Amino acid sequence: MRKWTQNQYFYFSLVLLLMLLGTRNAWSAFTIEDEKKMGREIYEKLNQDNFLSHDKKLNDYISKVGNRILAHSNKASFPYTFTVFNSSGINAFATPGGYVYINKGLIGVVENEAQLAGVMAHEIAHANSRHVASIIEKSKKLNIAMLAGIIAGALLGGGGDASAAAAMFSVAGAATMSLKYQREHEEEADRLGIGYLAHSGYYPAAMVEFLKIMKQYEFLSKTIPSYFLTHPGTDDRIFYLESLLQTEYRRSGGSANIVGNIVRMQALITPDAGDLNKRRNQLTESLAKNPQNVDLLYALAVTEDQLGRTNEALENLKKALALAPRDEDVLKSAGLIYLKAGDSEQARFYLQKAAAIHPDNDQTTLALGKAHFAAGNYADALTCFLKLKDQSLEGEDINYHIAMSYGRLNQMADFHYYFGLYLKNEKKTQSALFHFRKAQEYTPEGTPKAAAIAAAIDELSADQRKKPAPKPPARQPAPE
Repeated sequence: MRKWTQNQYFYFSLVLLLMLLGTRNAWSAFTIEDEKKMGREIYEKLNQDNFLSHDKKLNDYISKVGNRILAHSNKASFPYTFTVFNSSGINAFATPGGYVYINKGLIGVVENEAQLAGVMAHEIAHANSRHVASIIEKSKKLNIAMLAGIIAGALLGGGGDASAAAAMFSVAGAATMSLKYQREHEEEADRLGIGYLAHSGYYPAAMVEFLKIMKQYEFLSKTIPSYFLTHPGTDDRIFYLESLLQTEYRRSGGSANIVGNIVRMQALITPDAGDLNKRRNQLTESLAKNPQNVDLLYALAVTEDQLGRTNEALENLKKALALAPRDEDVLKSAGLIYLKAGDSEQARFYLQKAAAIHPDNDQTTLALGKAHFAAGNYADALTCFLKLKDQSLEGEDINYHIAMSYGRLNQMADFHYYFGLYLKNEKKTQSALFHFRKAQEYTPEGTPKAAAIAAAIDELSADQRKKPAPKPPARQPAPE
């Protein structure tokens, strides 16, 4: 999982500062359009630098939870985007324009979906109330670097020196505005958020439970969780929320899980090495109380696999399939484990079953393509990979797999073309040009493929011409 370094902190603070300087009317009225623009620019920058997760299942899940809450809120007049942030820090944050980010680390520690929903309701309340916009509108009281630091502080929250520096920036900036201002923001977000949570069908006490979990982390680790650094006034917040539970929400019911499968979502997040055994022990204890829970069997199997305990993982998956033979997640995991173990036939058996249930699942299609390739069924592998050629898959360049399949089928024009695309994405210009020119040799002139190859060659050649020529080595003095 990607960590923020100190240099990245200062770099990102600079980016934010420039965004603020470039925002129209940044120091007068900060409009809805200004919010949208800033939020979009921050999102694009985070995405460009690979700080956002592209795990479709995780992002779909938090989007479903977020949109459920949003439907029961006084929604601000901008579209919302919910995204998983690649950080083990236990944190969540909202940026201008309806962009809500949930750290992987936070998803991993909640005890149920309602607690996650409570955090998201709080962040949605910040966004609906335009709290960041309010900070910016009042920022004449602030040094611009301080303002950038406040926002960067919320973004980082990932542990280590970077988040400590960000936190100090945030605290310093907040001190120039007043502690009361910060607490008013948190109080409003809690008051609105607990209402959103209850009206969405979740039990409202989940918000307090999450804060108490954070307090427990603080006690056990003796360090302040990043969530507390960016969401101050925790004890006051707990007291305030408990008073609301005793008055406004005294008789509220609500569910712990509505969208469902929070345990499965947590299984998709690989914790730090020291926490894997802890997770395994917790899941084992839960299974002892509920041995026929398919979600728990699946999560334990994934954890066993992460620990390198292949046989135990497969045993738990087989138990899960005995209870739910058409469970797509379980079938896919079994296929992936067999593929990793080198048993391509068993991998294909399970992955084909998973693909039959959900033919449009990109991750299953990718895995099935790899299993076909490992088994020597290159035409079937190519069919799978070509289905994905326009998709963005985290950690994968599909062009590589397409190229290898064409190569094994001795279709050299397409092999060189797709390998060229792969190398182009890897910024290996010389190698990419070599393969595009080889593709050109195999491709008839006047065809659409020939035009695409020529365009790629022209683009890379133009990029090369723009690069400054390397400086000649310094002349060595002649020996005396």
